[in-house]
Amino acid sequence: MAYLLAQIRDWNSSLKSSRSDFVALFVGGTSGIGKHTALKLTSFVSKPSIYIIGRNEAAGAQVMEELKAANPNGTYAFIPADTSDLRNVDAACQDIKKRVNTLDLLFLSTGTLAMGRHEGRAGIDVNHMLRYYSRMRFVQNLMPLLESGKSSRVVSVLGGGKEVDVEEDNLDLNKSFSFMKSTGYPGTMTSMAFENLASKHPSVSFLHVFPGVVATPLVKTSMGGGILGTVMSAMMKPFAIAPEESGEWHTFLSTSPDFPAKAASQDLPADSKANIARASTGEKGGGSYILNHNGQNATNEPLMSQFRERGLADTIWKHTLGVFDQASA
Repeated sequence: MAYLLAQIRDWNSSLKSSRSDFVALFVGGTSGIGKHTALKLTSFVSKPSIYIIGRNEAAGAQVMEELKAANPNGTYAFIPADTSDLRNVDAACQDIKKRVNTLDLLFLSTGTLAMGRHEGRAGIDVNHMLRYYSRMRFVQNLMPLLESGKSSRVVSVLGGGKEVDVEEDNLDLNKSFSFMKSTGYPGTMTSMAFENLASKHPSVSFLHVFPGVVATPLVKTSMGGGILGTVMSAMMKPFAIAPEESGEWHTFLSTSPDFPAKAASQDLPADSKANIARASTGEKGGGSYILNHNGQNATNEPLMSQFRERGLADTIWKHTLGVFDQASA
C-alpha cells in the first residue's frame, strides 16, 4: 500500500512517546536525503543519538549545529571518512563500535550520478563502490550492533524496484561499463543482498528504497556544478519532492513497524499482521522490502523470481565477500 503524507506525519509525531531514545548512523548524511532524514528523526525522538559519516568536514560541522538546534537533548557526532575506500569504512566502523553498544538504524545514501567510470583504489568504479560495496561493508561490520538493537533496521536509499538483469561475470563492472549498468547493477545487487541478509539475520529488517525525484544538490554536484547541472536541477525542481518532505517519508520508513524483521513478524499473532508489508520474497513480514518513497511495494516480482531461480543472491554475496577481501588487504 502507498501511505498518505498525513498518515506518516501522525506516526512520526508518535515517536516522542513511543521511542524515548534512538541510536542511528547515517552514512552520507551531510547533504540531501540522508541529512534531512537525520534532522527529521532528531526532531521526533526525545533523546536521539545520531552519528554522521561523510567526507566534507565543514558540511559535517554544519549538520552537527543543525541537529543540536533541532533537539538539544540529543547526542551527536560527525566521523570524517571517504567511504569509497573500504579501509576507511572499516576504520569508521571501529570508531562507531567504541561509541555505542547497539544500533537501531543504519541509513545508507552515499553515491552520485556520475556519468563515467572513475577507478578507485580497489580497481572498481568509485561510484559503484559507494552505491553498493561500501554500504554492504557497513552492514557486515555493524551487524553485531544491529542485532543487539530494538527493532533494528538497515535502509539503503538507491533504486528499489529499478532492478535490471546482470551479467554474473561483470558484477564489478570491470568487464563492461556503461552509465545504465552503473545505475542498475547496484540496485539489483542491493535487493538480492538484502534477501540473503534477511534470511541470515532475522532480527534485523532491510529496506531498499527508491526515493523518487528529490530536490537535492545531487544532480548539480554530479555534473560538476556547472551550467548543465544548474539547468537540469532547475528543470527538475517543479516535479521534485522537497528534501524536508523526503526526510519525513524516510523517517517513517526507518521506524514504522509495518516493515518488520523476519523474526519479529513470525512472533506476531495473525490478527496483528493486517498492516504488515509484503517482503520482496512475497512473504508478509519477510524482512527484506523493496519500496517506493511512499512505502508502496515496488518489487518486480517476475524479475526477482528469475533471480532466485538462478541463485543470484548467493552469487552476488559470494562476489561481494571476495571484493571485501581484496579491497581491505
